[in-house]
Amino acid sequence: MDENVLLAVVVVVVIGFVLLRKNKATVSTVSEQVAIQPNLANGESGVARYLQKQQAASGVGALSGVEKYLQEKEALAVQEAESSAVSRVAQYLESKEQSAPVSRVSKYVARKSINDKKIAKENISGVAKYLNRRG
Repeated sequence: MDENVLLAVVVVVVIGFVLLRKNKATVSTVSEQVAIQPNLANGESGVARYLQKQQAASGVGALSGVEKYLQEKEALAVQEAESSAVSRVAQYLESKEQSAPVSRVSKYVARKSINDKKIAKENISGVAKYLNRRG
């Protein structure tokens, strides 16, 4: 008889354990659903709420880093285009003022002196070449 009572107590404990376990699983599932439902009640996802918080923290309409970079790049391109057009014209005018026109006579004299030097190098005697190499 003691064995039957002991067996009955063990069975009651096991059944109670199983029932409590199922009840906890049901309670946690219900609590998870309740936690999810308020987020979906206003139609916002977690990403939308995150973005709203970020905008609120940084100010409404704040530019991202990429947008700032693109605006700066565009401003630099416009500024460079304006400055390069002016500076190239100025450089052209300056070069025109500095350079003196070269006459045909001065070109002829320069070519003749170069040719004379080449001819003088080629017409050196053997003794002169020897002495030039010897130093």
